[in-house]
Amino acid sequence: MKPPSDFVSAWRRLAVKHRVGLGPLMGSRGDEFAVALAAASLVVPPGTSLSEREVNERLVAWLAGPGAMLATDHVELRRWLVDLGLLERDGYGREYRRVAPPVAYAAAVAALAAIDAGAVAEAARVELARDRAERRARHEARGGASR
Repeated sequence: MKPPSDFVSAWRRLAVKHRVGLGPLMGSRGDEFAVALAAASLVVPPGTSLSEREVNERLVAWLAGPGAMLATDHVELRRWLVDLGLLERDGYGREYRRVAPPVAYAAAVAALAAIDAGAVAEAARVELARDRAERRARHEARGGASR
């Protein structure tokens, strides 16, 4: 089993990407796919049931913040979470709850539940922006072309 730090590192790598589709992510980077879904599943608190509207609102907010790297909408994301067993929907599709994650996602869920995934994603994005600005400043200081 991978150490929790591997999943946090995968989350940091994913957080700085742009417009990543879940399908391609599943096929190319298993850890990043697992942490994306693990982090999204955490919008539903354990031991509670939420209406579809409440889950949708939480997923929309998550996609606008920590999950902003994903090129998906809340409906597709909710379907992935249900289909892969990270959320459970009642027989009428009215209530959702987070359940014990499948083995394939359990370590990622545990690792991300232990941190503030939103803060980690934001810190990774700020760090990347700072690094880019510093590289640009060094380039321009050496007489590089300015825009």
